[in-house]
Amino acid sequence: MINIKNGAEPFFYPGSDVGCLLIHGFTASPQEVSGLGRWLAAAGLTVNGVLLAGHGTTPSDLNETTWRDWYASVETGYWRLAAHCRSVFVLGLSLGG
Repeated sequence: MINIKNGAEPFFYPGSDVGCLLIHGFTASPQEVSGLGRWLAAAGLTVNGVLLAGHGTTPSDLNETTWRDWYASVETGYWRLAAHCRSVFVLGLSLGG
C-alpha cells in the first residue's frame, strides 16, 4: 500500500464540460498546482490535479518509477476528465510541462 503524504493528494473539482488537467513538477505533488486548480474551479471549469507515480510518498518510491509511469498517471487523469468534459486543456509545471 502506498502512503501518500498529507497535502500531496491529487484533487478533482467538478464543474463545466471544459476540463483542465494539472500536472506538477518533478519531486513535487499536486499541491504545487492547487492554487491554480482552485482558481480554475472557481471560474466554473472541471479540474483534475494528478499525482505522478512515485511522487508524494518517499524518495525510494520515486526511485522505482520511470517516465512511463509518470506518463501513465497523466493518461489516467486525462481519461477521467475526458469522461466528463467535451474539451480538455493540459497545463503543467516544469517536468509536468
